[in-house]
Amino acid sequence: MISSSYNDFSSYNEFSLFYTEHYDDYILKTKHTNFVFSSVGNNTNFDTLWVGENMNYDIYVIYYGNDDTVFNKYKDKVTFIEKRKGSKFQNFKYFYDTYPEIIKQYDRFFILDDDIIINVAGINTMFDLSHKYNLEICGPSFLPESKISHKITVHQPGIILRYTNFVEVNVPLFSTKALHSLMNKLSSNLIGWGIDYLYIITNGLDNKNSYAIVDSVTCINPHDNKKNNKRELSLIENCDKRQFLWEEFAKKNNYPVKFKSIQHSSISENEHFSNYITFS
Repeated sequence: MISSSYNDFSSYNEFSLFYTEHYDDYILKTKHTNFVFSSVGNNTNFDTLWVGENMNYDIYVIYYGNDDTVFNKYKDKVTFIEKRKGSKFQNFKYFYDTYPEIIKQYDRFFILDDDIIINVAGINTMFDLSHKYNLEICGPSFLPESKISHKITVHQPGIILRYTNFVEVNVPLFSTKALHSLMNKLSSNLIGWGIDYLYIITNGLDNKNSYAIVDSVTCINPHDNKKNNKRELSLIENCDKRQFLWEEFAKKNNYPVKFKSIQHSSISENEHFSNYITFS
C-alpha cells in the first residue's frame, strides 16, 4: 500500500503533488472493482474480521483516532488509510470529493460501520448478489442478537433477499449509479441520522426491485453496551444534534423526514417470489 495519509506531509499541496505523481503506481495496486469503506476508531476488529484470503474487494479507511500504533496496525491491512476526524459519511464524502479518480476504478461500494461483525465470505457474497440481482442498494440482514433499530432488517431464514424501500445506514452497498445519486445531494453536515432515507429518496422512492435486504448474508450490529461502554459516535462534533440536522436538511429540500418500511417482495432459497409487507 502506498502511504496516502495527509498527515505524512507538511501541507495539503505537498500531499496532492505526491498523490498526482504516484497516481499510476497507486492504481496498479488496486486489485478489484469492489470497494469497502469505513471510518474507523480504536474499538474495532474490522482489521481481523474483514481481512483475509480470497477477498473480492479492496478496503479503504479513514482513521479518526489519535493512536499512531493503531494507525500503523491498520495501515498494514488495507489498500488506503488516512487520518481525519468525522463520522462515516462525512469522511466518505471527503474521500469521494478528494479522490474521484479512485472512485472511478470501482463499480460497487460497501460503506460499513467499523463495529459491524461480518466476515470475508459474507462481504464477498454481498458483492456477488448485488451484481447477480442488479441491486442499486442492498445490505445484509441482522441476526436477532443484534441491536435492532428497524424490524425489517432482522434476518429471515429461507430467504435469499427481500426487495424493500429501506437499507440501514450502517451497512449499505451501492451501485455506482446509486452512489452518485446520493453524493450529488449529501450534505457534509449530516451525521448518520436520516441518510438511510436520503439514499432511497435520491434514487427513487417508488422503485420496487432496486433495493434489498439480503438474508443470504447475516451480520451483527453490536449493542452499545458491547462497545467498551463508550459509543465512539458520541465523540463526533454535533453528534447530539444529528436528528435536528437531518430534519432541517429534509425540510429545506422538501424531503420526507421518514417513511414506513415496506417489503415489496422476496426471493426464497428455491427462487420463489412472495408479496409485500408493511412495517411500522
